[in-house]
Amino acid sequence: MTFRIHRTEKVRHLVLRASDGDVLPDGLVEALRQEGVACGWLRASGVLADVALRAYGSETAGLGSPRLIAGPVQVVAAEGSVGIAAGAPSCSLRAVIARETDRGLETFAGEILSARVVALEVLVTAFDDLTLVRSLDEAAGVWMFDASSDGGLARRVSARPSALQPAPGWSAALHASASADRTPAQPRARTAPQTQSVPMPTRPARPVGVEVDGPVPEAGDVVDHFAFGRCDVLKSDGDRLHLRIHKDARIREIALEMLRVILLSEEDERPRRFKLERRI
Repeated sequence: MTFRIHRTEKVRHLVLRASDGDVLPDGLVEALRQEGVACGWLRASGVLADVALRAYGSETAGLGSPRLIAGPVQVVAAEGSVGIAAGAPSCSLRAVIARETDRGLETFAGEILSARVVALEVLVTAFDDLTLVRSLDEAAGVWMFDASSDGGLARRVSARPSALQPAPGWSAALHASASADRTPAQPRARTAPQTQSVPMPTRPARPVGVEVDGPVPEAGDVVDHFAFGRCDVLKSDGDRLHLRIHKDARIREIALEMLRVILLSEEDERPRRFKLERRI
């Protein structure tokens, strides 16, 4: 068995604290860029909300469809690599998250695609004498350090915004790894920088084939959500709802894939009232 070994002798440790309202991965990637972290490893714990998670699919040999975990969850453990893709910092965060419900403890695991921070602390170990490229491993179907990367580019990433392209982050990496055409790996560090970075998806891809028993809430209807409480339906896309929460007036977008929809009012009553429960 052959392992590609990269040795480092110059290490920094950074402790990052994200606050309520920060968004992953954008905030974390920007912090890495500002601190000049080109290679390293990170660990994190705290509380996140509205987490889009992807788990590995053995049949597809890659990350599966995104799964939205609505509401706050605790990050029990999370870690991942930091490297360079398309000339900018890129990282992954593979996590185990959990929450207590009226049906007991729920746990989820996978790679975080996006999330809103409630409170998060991150420990970054930066390898300042290494620069390793992150790319899509075609055999495994996930993004990792490039096995052919020589690690010899010993320099810090410049903190000046003009010095780098916009960071692709792990959202772009996961989006690429799950694409149907198996997007090829990003260029290695020793090639010339590309003129464009990987585009950042605006939101996780919609699940295909969502089945809902009975009528689906439409704009103007009212729903009782298991986590958000009473909400007004602002828009319905068939498999996704845009809700305004009564208690704080926030706007949320939820997927019906993991919910059970129950009509509480008569069919001709307006506005109609629904109950949204977790699908067991």
